[in-house]
Amino acid sequence: MSPWSKRPVQAALYNDGQHMSRDFRGILFTPTQSLLPWSLDQMPNLIRKKLLVSLLSLGLLNAVAQDGYQVPIGSPGFYHGNSTASVTFDQYSLFLDNSRTLFLSGEFHPFRLPSPKLWKDVLQKYKAAGLNGVSIYLHWGLTSPSQGVNRWTGHNDIVKFLQLAKEVGLLVIARPGPYINAESAGGGLPAWLANVPALARTNATAYRDAWHPYIKEFAQLSAPYQYPDGPLIAVQAENEFSSSQETGIPGLNEYMQDVLDTLRAGGLNKIPTTHNANWPRKLWVTGTGAVDLFGFDGYPALFDCVHPETWPETDTGLHANHLNTAPAVPLALYEWQGGAFDFWGSGAGYDNCYELTNEKFANVFYKNNIAGGMRLQNFYMADPVGAILEPRVSTLVMTTELCVQIGIRRRNMANYGMQALREDRTITPKFSEIKVQSYFLHASPAYMTSDWVGAGSQTTGASFSDSSNVYTTVWRDPQSGTSFYTVRQTTNTKLTTTEFNLHINSTALGNDFIVPTSGVMTLEGRESKVLVADYKFGNSKLLFATTEILTWQTFDGTDYIYLYTSPSQSIEVIVQPNGSATPNDYTPSGFTVKSGKNYTVISAPAKRTTSVSAVKLGKTVILISDKANALATWAPRIEAPASGLGHYTPSSNIAGVWVTGPYLVRTASLKQGTLALTGDLNSTVSINIWGPSSIRRVTWNGKQMSTSRNTKLNSITANLQYSLNANGISIPKLSQVKWKCIDSTPEKAVDFDDSKWTVANKTSTLRPHQPFAGKYVLYGGEYGFYSGDLVWRGYFDGKNATGIELSVQTGFSGAATVFLNGQFLASKQGSSQGWSGVDIQQINSTFPVNLLRSKKNVLTVYHDSTGLSADYNVDDEFKKPRGIRGYKLLSTNGTDFYKWTVVGNVGGANAPDDVRGPYNEGGWYYERIGAHLPGYDDSAWSTCSPLSGRDSPGVTAYRTTFNLNIPNGSDVPLAFDFELEPRNSTTAYRSLIWVNGWQFGRFFSDLGPQTSYPVPEGILNYQGKNEVVVTLWSLYGAAKMKKLELNKRAVISSSKTSNFGLVNAPDWKALRGRGSH
Repeated sequence: MSPWSKRPVQAALYNDGQHMSRDFRGILFTPTQSLLPWSLDQMPNLIRKKLLVSLLSLGLLNAVAQDGYQVPIGSPGFYHGNSTASVTFDQYSLFLDNSRTLFLSGEFHPFRLPSPKLWKDVLQKYKAAGLNGVSIYLHWGLTSPSQGVNRWTGHNDIVKFLQLAKEVGLLVIARPGPYINAESAGGGLPAWLANVPALARTNATAYRDAWHPYIKEFAQLSAPYQYPDGPLIAVQAENEFSSSQETGIPGLNEYMQDVLDTLRAGGLNKIPTTHNANWPRKLWVTGTGAVDLFGFDGYPALFDCVHPETWPETDTGLHANHLNTAPAVPLALYEWQGGAFDFWGSGAGYDNCYELTNEKFANVFYKNNIAGGMRLQNFYMADPVGAILEPRVSTLVMTTELCVQIGIRRRNMANYGMQALREDRTITPKFSEIKVQSYFLHASPAYMTSDWVGAGSQTTGASFSDSSNVYTTVWRDPQSGTSFYTVRQTTNTKLTTTEFNLHINSTALGNDFIVPTSGVMTLEGRESKVLVADYKFGNSKLLFATTEILTWQTFDGTDYIYLYTSPSQSIEVIVQPNGSATPNDYTPSGFTVKSGKNYTVISAPAKRTTSVSAVKLGKTVILISDKANALATWAPRIEAPASGLGHYTPSSNIAGVWVTGPYLVRTASLKQGTLALTGDLNSTVSINIWGPSSIRRVTWNGKQMSTSRNTKLNSITANLQYSLNANGISIPKLSQVKWKCIDSTPEKAVDFDDSKWTVANKTSTLRPHQPFAGKYVLYGGEYGFYSGDLVWRGYFDGKNATGIELSVQTGFSGAATVFLNGQFLASKQGSSQGWSGVDIQQINSTFPVNLLRSKKNVLTVYHDSTGLSADYNVDDEFKKPRGIRGYKLLSTNGTDFYKWTVVGNVGGANAPDDVRGPYNEGGWYYERIGAHLPGYDDSAWSTCSPLSGRDSPGVTAYRTTFNLNIPNGSDVPLAFDFELEPRNSTTAYRSLIWVNGWQFGRFFSDLGPQTSYPVPEGILNYQGKNEVVVTLWSLYGAAKMKKLELNKRAVISSSKTSNFGLVNAPDWKALRGRGSH
């Protein structure tokens, strides 16, 4: 038998790109006969490459059907050809309604944007960017304020979100957990779960009793929205989860299977289940806990925002990783780095995080995913996220502990470093880079059925270029013959331009054909391109181009293709046009067109005189544009059906138009000759429109435009007038408004009445994290206070005490302040260093003798919480307490505390605010009296300003009201801006920002790095009264704010819904009207 006969493809051989095949997805290959006396891996590289490409083109290699897929336990099965479901898949791609579908999505967390009327704005921007999907986490802890209670309302309303996604036309992958990580408090696990004596994320009975109702209810609510009845095409079980075999922790596989079974029993049995491994390996592919459609995550740039100029090298092993993990299903990248979060006190900031993962990063690393063969890709994050952070992440809105992400304890938004959409929902250059890639992929169905041919450079693997500085990866569709060449620099450290030629194989041009035919191509430093050969568009064929493709469309029988490149790069396009030349054909100035027997060559030099040119050849029009114009082009569909695949997935086979120029085009429709466009403007702009000849009129946001014809471009032109007066939109100056204030540390006084507080008298805990010292367990969660700031009062008698040793566990970069009998003793602030830091504030203080009393000494301890720890490693880390981890009263005679009391958020585990949710409030005095809530009467407060500050350690709450009058038809994101102080400053302070009752920012003056806190419309009243509270917690002495401003981030003329008032949430009367605490 020939050594080729039924020889398995070995994935390990392909990591260096030295071997080629028709399909590397674990399929076996059989030649029609024994062709060679030696094996493939014995051949010289160049011979092997040419031979296999020739065999493929001649059809002399036959693929044996994939039989390695195993239907998971309990699944009805979704493998294409063996399932009647509307959502299926094979080794190449998803199928919806029996049609192949490329899934490109962005991550969005509805709970992090608690103004649901803005959700549509975000989803429309996803759609406009060429994405056809959205992936969402749901946060169990926010949904479930107490065990057995699940509130699927407001920003937790899964039904409302699915209805909206269906309306906009975006497919959905839902990820309910139970654990989600998401750099969120507890990783999504509820705070009350910390008191459940069972190891979370296992098959422990008590843990199952906790999560099962939540997952069951999610499934029941979501089931009616499974495709094709709705947008839901998959549901993820758990998150980046390891098996018992990997960890040695029993019960993990059984738990995973139980989650899957519960989702299916709840009605989610028409769509596949998924899972995202945190790195590529064969996990949850077979056996107990296996999912239908496995994939993995990738964060190639990591999170070093301090050094944004330093990139890692591009991974060449993505395809091999796919072969090694789940070759029977398409390559699914469920989380691919869309930005980078930052850490408290990093010194970097989110501008640096954007630089690390900016549009150049997207250009190189996302195209590397194309080179790897991805068919499902989700950018994490893509949206203006915000909410519940874990302690490491700094506040940019919801506190977890470590990182900065939109800043509030309840809503410290997890902003992934200025992703495609900024935190304020404005568009970044990265958004536009994602758009041009998405448009291309959706216009290129041959990519979905292409096979890996080879990859490498002159020094490694298969070389397709004559330059040692160029790395090339090639995929080819055996049916259409289309080839995709992804080219990039061999190293990300090279920032200079590289010139090269490419060797391609083409049915029309021949094998080993060198392009361009004249001159060279260029790659700039940190630039990647996807070039094509034998690319069919309509009835035309692009044999090769040194440009990239934006998209194509057939208008009135004429095939249009939109090509783009840098203006500094020359152009060569080889095309087989649709039809013969006509007298109406035209060639722009500076371009050369040479028509031959089999094809036409179009060329133009660099530094062209026009940014967009059109070449007409018969019934083919080639638009050639500078990249800047391509980035400014939108391609909405005008005849998308109301349901089914065409409603969700853009395709060049569905009629559309191209519009170049506006800031954003949201929708387009063509009825009775009127092209109705909706969208946004940030300046006056001239636009070009390409579309069918039936367009006789154009409206923009309902207003008819004066148009003309550009015969050279065969387009319709119009001027869109930006009519807003940005300077005329008045925003109050917070330095000039009237502020009222109150001291928020009255509890430090010896005679403060805490008789209604909870007595902290527990002497044991079932948590794995036991107290370090002290008789009583002083954990907030043990007494029903699961979030926010806490105040403790410890009582002891006599003058024999000499000092105190306290360990206060706050989460990373948290803080604590201690008073004795009303006098300040000490403050301590933690830190974050990457994934670790100081989360326990150790305060050792000696008592001044003159402060002690014979009876009733009171030690008052104030501390915040930067959120619950995550539980990434299935070790109950999220159960780390927030409170006093240990205490020891130092004395000469053994004196000890005889009583401790504690206060936290009003209502504790039964907090009355079921709109803002269980993480919104804490236990500061001003919170307990409801001063942060709309309608609070502050008439008795003193007049003062946070810009003047306070002269001693403690907390002051400052309150003001102001009106906004943002005009209709505008989108004006607003942000509160602060200024950092030097690290370890003696004037350091910490601040919380409250807007109409919502906590929406957390600023640490000497840690940062965040200084700007966007607050969305709906939380701010854009046409009416706003009530704002900011606090100043001075840690060491006198402190004041150097800067406090409310600023416009942008002034955009917009078609989005605007001026919709406030999110309907309870005011002071509803929550505190019967008394205060």
